[in-house]
Amino acid sequence: MQNLLDAAMTAARLPYPALAEEIRRLLADASVQVPERLVQPLAGGGSLFVMPACDSRIAIAKLITFTPANAGSGRAAIQGDVAVFDVATGARIGLLDGPTVTARRTAAVSLLAAQHLAPSAAGPLLVVGAGAQGRAHVEAFAQGLGVREVAIASRSAASAQALSAHARTLGLAARVVEDPHAALADCPLVVTCTPANAVVLRARPRDDAFIAAVGAFTPAMVELDAGMCRDMAQRGRVVVDTRDAQHEAGDLIQAGLDVSSFPTLGEVLRDAAPAGRGPVLFKSCGWAGWDLAAARLAVRQGEAG
Repeated sequence: MQNLLDAAMTAARLPYPALAEEIRRLLADASVQVPERLVQPLAGGGSLFVMPACDSRIAIAKLITFTPANAGSGRAAIQGDVAVFDVATGARIGLLDGPTVTARRTAAVSLLAAQHLAPSAAGPLLVVGAGAQGRAHVEAFAQGLGVREVAIASRSAASAQALSAHARTLGLAARVVEDPHAALADCPLVVTCTPANAVVLRARPRDDAFIAAVGAFTPAMVELDAGMCRDMAQRGRVVVDTRDAQHEAGDLIQAGLDVSSFPTLGEVLRDAAPAGRGPVLFKSCGWAGWDLAAARLAVRQGEAG
């Protein structure tokens, strides 16, 4: 594996369908160890994330900053790297672009969840939030689910138009919508990937809706209205990415729901229980295990190349 990979090289090693499959394999790997991440608040509202993980072959440490104030400034909100080490020798064998890994593994987790949980996986897809995560989710759902139509909502009209234009380069029928609540009636697939500083969805979703909410990863952050979360828990099913959601899933915590009662993605995949009726809410908060899966795939792709 080439030791230092920039954003483009990192992306080339992490095709979305293969990454979703690697995440599924990681969830079944008993050698995986993922301690709780360290989140250090920074002056000005930013955060420093230190996220280690390992399996029997490689160890990783993701070191990134998250700076919400960079939105609209031309500077990336997420910056940093993922260092990859060989467990047997201790040698560093790779350095991946942190923002690229974060965007692609988050979208791949949503893709994996949608592949197994979405009642109507063909779309159309509604994406609320037109930043890096919005772009990654459009790409992932197009490649992994065959979605051909996407509606995009964003507080920034320029960002929404830019993502819509990108979606059209992928061969998708794309449109910008001003009211995401109205678009819920037409879209069984939904992704919310905003800065999570305010509610962006509150309308009642379709009975066959699958919503991946990825923006909120602290108890104070929120994208989905509390009543909407309670309604989906009552009418359908709520699944969280990991047990860490118990103290991170702001949408569910603020809705007063017992987060510990909801199954994790890994538990759902292991149990292979038949899908129930009603809408599905997949709450994703992030986990260093997803970064480890990306590193595993990148290493294997490098060895094959």
